[in-house]
Amino acid sequence: MEKITLSEIPLIYGPIDMPKGFDIDRNKIKNDIILSFIDNKRITNNNKSYSYNDFNISFSQPLQWLKDYIRDHVRSEYGFTLVDKSQHGNVYNPKEKSFIRHQVDPVDLRNSPDYTLVYGTFVGKDSCDLVIEYDDNRRKYRTWHIPIKNNYFYMFPSTQRYFITENKSEQINVLLTINYEFI
Repeated sequence: MEKITLSEIPLIYGPIDMPKGFDIDRNKIKNDIILSFIDNKRITNNNKSYSYNDFNISFSQPLQWLKDYIRDHVRSEYGFTLVDKSQHGNVYNPKEKSFIRHQVDPVDLRNSPDYTLVYGTFVGKDSCDLVIEYDDNRRKYRTWHIPIKNNYFYMFPSTQRYFITENKSEQINVLLTINYEFI
């Protein structure tokens, strides 16, 4: 008897464990996202687009170190290479949540990202979850709920629909999303 797995939906997550003395300056990333939010530097000005509430984030050394860490970690632990395609930040006020969405363009899958990573840049304790929608071939629209924590990353296929639950804290939550191509 043999078993072959034809498809799987990986969810890779965990803390960013930098070597001692090389911590990522999350405050710099958070401040860059908030500044983009304040300056209204949206990915798109089309208020009917899902990316209307996504904000551009400029290059910074801490952001590059984070991307380098993820790329190296995935390559060493899972044996594949990621190339970043795009990134954006989101700011969620108290009681605010995201739309359910995915990061692919259904009419241009060739140029769409393969993986999406959500990073807890500045998140209140127990304030929100990442909810990923999936099906197990028999039951459709199942969901996986995982609490978002500071300095944790959550990576999954970009074709998966996901959303961020309501911010239950009294502070803003700041998240970073990076989209990757698999090579």
